[in-house]
Amino acid sequence: MPEQTDHLITAIPGPPPASPALRMDFPAPGVEYQFSVGDIAYATARRLGPGWNADAGYWGTQGSIWGPYTATFTLLIDVEGDLSMHYDVAASDEWPEAPQLPPGVQTFPAGLFLPHACVTDGIDHIADQLAAALRAITGT
Repeated sequence: MPEQTDHLITAIPGPPPASPALRMDFPAPGVEYQFSVGDIAYATARRLGPGWNADAGYWGTQGSIWGPYTATFTLLIDVEGDLSMHYDVAASDEWPEAPQLPPGVQTFPAGLFLPHACVTDGIDHIADQLAAALRAITGT
């Protein structure tokens, strides 16, 4: 049996606690962001109507939308924090050459993005913008 000693155990000091003015609260799940990118994909597919479907990616951080075309549209948040939709144009889809995108939607080589979209816009407004963009891209 090991010998017992009267040594005091002292805690290793850590950083001092943050000032209450600097301390951040940790929001409950679902409070800070009421919907995910996957939820936006589902809402967009519903707006596009019959023949359109969606699925959420891992943890809801991305979403896929597909319909009566060869292409699949992938929603994600890009490295700059913008909501982006990536897709490949297939010749067989016969989409318009220069679609007229709705206000607030911009193109980039891999697809399009909404540089001013924000969670405070609400899921309905964001899904309406994306559905309008998909209609413009596909010519429907």
